[in-house]
Amino acid sequence: MKQEHSTLETQRTDRRIHVALPVRVTYWDEENKPCLDMACTYDISAHGARVTGLRYVKQAGDIIAVERGRNKSYCRVAWIGEPNSELHGQIGIQTVESDRVMWDAELRELECTYEAVQGNAAYGNRVFGSMANRNRRRSPRFNIEGSAKLLRSHAHPEAAALRDLSESGCCLVRTKNVLVPGTELSLSLAVGNYDLAVKGSVRHAEFDFGIGVEFREIRKGDRQVLQFLLRRLAEQEEESINQAAQLAGI
Repeated sequence: MKQEHSTLETQRTDRRIHVALPVRVTYWDEENKPCLDMACTYDISAHGARVTGLRYVKQAGDIIAVERGRNKSYCRVAWIGEPNSELHGQIGIQTVESDRVMWDAELRELECTYEAVQGNAAYGNRVFGSMANRNRRRSPRFNIEGSAKLLRSHAHPEAAALRDLSESGCCLVRTKNVLVPGTELSLSLAVGNYDLAVKGSVRHAEFDFGIGVEFREIRKGDRQVLQFLLRRLAEQEEESINQAAQLAGI
């Protein structure tokens, strides 16, 4: 019973709900004077949110106060969506009060929804020639540093490290247990300040290598995050290839 309770609690705190909620935001200008702004959530989680319409926050690390009704939380700006990127206009915030759930009532009342994973993403509708020639998988796969939390029915959550990532799946560095192909599971992935949740099944598993997971569903709203991360990885890989070519005199 204790393990089941822990699993349910993990599911609740890991939930991110795609929902639009109006919020009032207080930020502080260069003279440290409080200023008010209105914004709207894109999605919410226990300890943070993505918001849109926040016009005056300029850099990551800024502290703002977010109010909805009588609830008020102080938050740190974790990231700001880059212009012309999939996350343009969005800002990620995280509460600085780690022991407090920002949206407790909303998370209890609303359901986390998923949508089917579709074919290849275009990573900003760009095609990377050198990368595409080297990587002929159905979805280009990139090496990446990040972490993952595995959750299976009636099993305790298990932590693992991300080895690589694509739009259709990922590979996880060794886990404590070897999962047989076909095992259904849920994954919470964390890469830098970004997180996303997917559901899928184990495609292959090797004790010394890890497990390969094929994505079947992705949490609503997370497709943009995944496409942004993959586009950045594609750009970094293309830049590395070009630099190597220049050094080789090609």
